[in-house]
Amino acid sequence: MGNHVVDVWWSDLRAMDLRLRSMLDPVEERRADGLASAADLGRFVVGAVLLRVAVAAATGQDPRAVSIDRTCDECGDPHGRPRVAGLHVSVAHAGPLVLVATSPDPVGVDVEALDRGPDVETWVRGEATFKATGSRDLAGRHVQPLPVPLHGYLAALAFDGTGEVGVITHDQDESAEALERAKASSPGSASP
Repeated sequence: MGNHVVDVWWSDLRAMDLRLRSMLDPVEERRADGLASAADLGRFVVGAVLLRVAVAAATGQDPRAVSIDRTCDECGDPHGRPRVAGLHVSVAHAGPLVLVATSPDPVGVDVEALDRGPDVETWVRGEATFKATGSRDLAGRHVQPLPVPLHGYLAALAFDGTGEVGVITHDQDESAEALERAKASSPGSASP
């Protein structure tokens, strides 16, 4: 493989607004209804909508028109890794952070709190690799650390293969603006 470009989008729980739920599809809405804690709901909603915003930015689609398939490879239920036609995507979250990546090539990202355990770097690298390739074997994979916008967390990006990887980072401010635009264009989005 040659050169790769990955768009990385960071957000956090401060972006959570219940009006973002209007951007969820019916399957995601049912999943959101089943989440007990406000933090879990926030991570899920921000992650799902940020994924739509990131895919829209990469493809020129309207975020509301982005179709996300979450079918589990093992059981067929709608809780699997997200898939989008024509683009590879990955979503991760930990604590208040939400991380989304898009690329024309298989990509995986992960973020974890440093206090998760003594071998958090190995875990993050392996999880990002698994999301990109379906295997935790790092051999022949390109894995690199990602700068994290919050102290106390570690993140990684993984690709199947070698070559240079150009990372375009969309920080929390840019993500917040994109989420606000998406929210404003949603049906029933009149400001309170």
